[in-house]
Amino acid sequence: MVKSLKTSLNRTKPLINFVHANGFPAGSYQTFLNYFLEDYQIVAQEKYGHNPKFPIHNNWQYLVDELIVYLRQQDEPVICIGHSFGGVISFLAACKQPSLFKGLIMLDPPAMTGVMSWVLKVVKNTPYIDKLTPAGKSKTRRVHWPVNTNLNHLFNKKRLFKDFDARCLNDYTNSAMAFRNERIELTFNAQAETEIFRNIPTNLSSFRNKLTIPAALIYGESSDLNLTLFFKRFARKNKKIALHSIAGGHMFPLEKPMETAALINKVINQWNLESLQIL
Repeated sequence: MVKSLKTSLNRTKPLINFVHANGFPAGSYQTFLNYFLEDYQIVAQEKYGHNPKFPIHNNWQYLVDELIVYLRQQDEPVICIGHSFGGVISFLAACKQPSLFKGLIMLDPPAMTGVMSWVLKVVKNTPYIDKLTPAGKSKTRRVHWPVNTNLNHLFNKKRLFKDFDARCLNDYTNSAMAFRNERIELTFNAQAETEIFRNIPTNLSSFRNKLTIPAALIYGESSDLNLTLFFKRFARKNKKIALHSIAGGHMFPLEKPMETAALINKVINQWNLESLQIL
């Protein structure tokens, strides 16, 4: 039942690297990424936070290193698309190793700066972090189900998944679940998911204007993750970042995969046009 992301490697096309949200293996985005296959190569590491060589630590610093190592394995710089957690570690990696990137697109990243960043820093090593982040829910997440469970029907009733495109929900249950030990088990380690939430970066202000590549931040207009104010503040601290919005919640790439891909293509085409004008 495990379904890894099907990637495309055609070295005549530009290369997109995708980085998943916390708790959602890259295979969860198969339908969304299929919209890019005609014009791009696609690569993606299936899960971050599961390699003991790159432990989950404060400000996700070793997970950023894990992404950098993965990008160095590619033959060329990438256009990096990251959702939520994936958007933040992609931003940090691009600030540290810009030569590995052609561009960066962040989808509803938890980019905390200002007062909220300070608050999270203060409570990060206390039980209160579980109240201010999704860690409070993920630490009690159910991790196995009877073998005959209709997973799509089960998850479609949950608030986080209720607006998912049916194809994307199917991608998620196929990639995040597996038949093991005579039952269905979660493949994304729930403890790893919880620790990732607990170690949310609170140092993003220290990367002010260190981004040197074309970048965009797309946020969901009804996202409950961040107020628009947070995104605008983050963009002001990084002049390379252009802000865009799209209808949908925090999970909009899996709610509206076609519309999200269309907006991303529009952003990339604008970068290409601007590059030609400079030449």
